[in-house]
Amino acid sequence: MEMGFVRKPRQHFDTAPRPQHVTFDDGRGQRRNFPWMRYAEARWDYDMEPDVIHVLIADWLVVIRGHNLGPLYLALEDQVLTRLCAQPKFEKESERMIDTFATEIRFVRPVEAAAKRKGQTELDLGAG
Repeated sequence: MEMGFVRKPRQHFDTAPRPQHVTFDDGRGQRRNFPWMRYAEARWDYDMEPDVIHVLIADWLVVIRGHNLGPLYLALEDQVLTRLCAQPKFEKESERMIDTFATEIRFVRPVEAAAKRKGQTELDLGAG
């Protein structure tokens, strides 16, 4: 009888002790770097949206969609995250289901998010 190999789950993000900044890469052509001193909060409604974390940092809401987000949330909570890049292709790879990874990262201005909730139309003025 042959036994299958079980590998340790992999975390597809980088951490470092006391980093000065954190970089988010949407995996489609945009990378943003923020100083940790501008971090306000991370919110994970794991009972309602287990695959989404909202990070308020600088003047941006960074919306992270992914898989097995517990370790990523801890890295945010401890402010040790240095780099996270979205890996949308991992979502279709069954061998990655034990890993922690982001499948989508969106950058939203909190004012725009509030306006959308109130039903107002978003105006793209080219800022950002």
